[in-house]
Amino acid sequence: MLLWTMGKNRWLLYALLGIMAFGLFPKLEAQDALAVGKRDIIFLIDSSMGATIINAVREFIKRFVDTMPIGPDQVQVGVAMFSTTPKSEINLNSFSSKESLSSALSRIKPKPSVEVNIGAALDFVRTNMLRPESGSRIQDQVTQLVLLLTSKKSKDSVQQPAEALRQRGVLTLAAGSKDADEAELKQIAFDEAMVFILRDFRLLLRISREMISHLSTLTGVVVTEGPTETALAVGKRDIIFLIDSSMGATIINAVREFIKRFVDTMPIGPDQVQVGVAMFSTTPKSEINLNSFSSKESLSSALSRIKPKPSVEVNIGAALDFVRTNMLRPESGSRIQDQVTQVVLLLTSKKSKDSVQQPAEALRQRGVLTLAAGSKDADEAELKQIAFDEAMVFILRDFRLLLRISREMISHLSTLTGVVVTEGPTETALAVGKRDIIFLIDSSMGSTIINAVREFIKRFVDTMPIGPDQVQVGVAMFSTTPKSEINLNSFSSKESLSSALSRIKPKPSVEVNIGAALDFVRTNMLRPESGSRIQDQVTQLVLLLTSKKSKDSVQQPAEALRRMGVLTLAAGSKAADEAELKQIAFDEAVVFILKDFRLLLRNPKEIISHLSTLTGVVVTGPN
Repeated sequence: MLLWTMGKNRWLLYALLGIMAFGLFPKLEAQDALAVGKRDIIFLIDSSMGATIINAVREFIKRFVDTMPIGPDQVQVGVAMFSTTPKSEINLNSFSSKESLSSALSRIKPKPSVEVNIGAALDFVRTNMLRPESGSRIQDQVTQLVLLLTSKKSKDSVQQPAEALRQRGVLTLAAGSKDADEAELKQIAFDEAMVFILRDFRLLLRISREMISHLSTLTGVVVTEGPTETALAVGKRDIIFLIDSSMGATIINAVREFIKRFVDTMPIGPDQVQVGVAMFSTTPKSEINLNSFSSKESLSSALSRIKPKPSVEVNIGAALDFVRTNMLRPESGSRIQDQVTQVVLLLTSKKSKDSVQQPAEALRQRGVLTLAAGSKDADEAELKQIAFDEAMVFILRDFRLLLRISREMISHLSTLTGVVVTEGPTETALAVGKRDIIFLIDSSMGSTIINAVREFIKRFVDTMPIGPDQVQVGVAMFSTTPKSEINLNSFSSKESLSSALSRIKPKPSVEVNIGAALDFVRTNMLRPESGSRIQDQVTQLVLLLTSKKSKDSVQQPAEALRRMGVLTLAAGSKAADEAELKQIAFDEAVVFILKDFRLLLRNPKEIISHLSTLTGVVVTGPN
């Protein structure tokens, strides 16, 4: 949630001082603004306001830019316009100089409309512009500000979109004129003092100093977004945090804050995600059972009460056994007998005094997915014994870094899926085990992009256990017509697969038929003779990558894959149609919009995580 860096009374004083400063120095130079520090600022403009008003708004933004130290390591400015639908005009990383920014601002135009959807515009900013690929430094904890300027009341609801921005720590200001609704603007702004009602937006040029002062001085703490929607796609889960209580107050506070952030991103409840906490040093103790609290508020309150316990030794083996015998029971809230995924995250700063091998194996035999994070004197080899997969071991120099890298771990906690067992041992490979994955690539994207996609797939292959009894990878290319490049059973080693990937080529085309390509995958590649293990109930995944909107219909082909239990993910860039990708994907949470597919190489972890952890139930073979 949002954290102010100034109290209300002090804020009024600082705001006044800011206004006085601008009054004394009306021609503030960039070097005087260096004290402003890094910040990302997005102007969200109602494009229906008419040319005269848009000109005044544009001039206001130019004046603001003139006072700021603009650059990728200083202040970044973005602009989005909206009426019924939103559009990004300038991304935060589009321009790195005042001159280029001012020139781009001159090109923004009004768009007549009798209605505006502010809720959709706020969601657009959050999901499209507050992303690393759009230049946002939100993951680096850089202050994020949004200034909304509108002359109308919204046709759609603003409450949830505004709240979603607040939960990310975004500081939203709201300015309205004419038919704007003051109560609605108060819902939108992060504080009612940040609502400005003007008779006419041309007055911005007279009172710009006050608003510029707010944009350049307000500071907030941003929060890395957790994958709430992704968790919903993979459903119910019981998650236990097993915490080494000997780590000291500062570290325990950081761990507590990390868990609170996780809780904030999850749909908490007895029919959704349940969270438990156990602490241990030489002996373990349950602090929060899975069924102790059913709301985020009560959980966060209980988390505030967990305390460190000094100790020179820890018994992790006993702690793992305690979780299995005391917390993974129906009376403690565990839904293990209902086949609900059970996840345990161990966090420790020490090597265990007792043996962890048998307790870890006992959890594995129940199908429990154990992740292990260690710092300081933790033993990496021991953590690898504990975790259900070595990829789920995290070594940190200091657990305070959890607050910086929380997104990756939250992704694992909310997407990993396994098969639990109530009695007797079982294989846990299903959690990350057998799967058939087909990459369906728009071949019209050009050689540079195809090279990047090819490199992304190679990196994915490098992380997977490739083979006929493990993970199989296939590739199909399409433009107007589809073609199989690599069948699922074509290659059984990483080397041969990588070599084959090097041979796939682009094919220029102005149109693409995605519907036909999806049908081709279903009727030609999801067959036993092409290597698909669909009839053996092995999870089938398809990742579509396209830069264009389809010429043919995708609805029926996508639905036919869904009926077979195929998990289709969709990634789009450039002229790809987001609404169409949402029709294709089995869940909207696995739709990825990228400015450029070369960005896949910068942050491939999220998509790779989905491809390697999502699990579905296949229904029939292709027909």
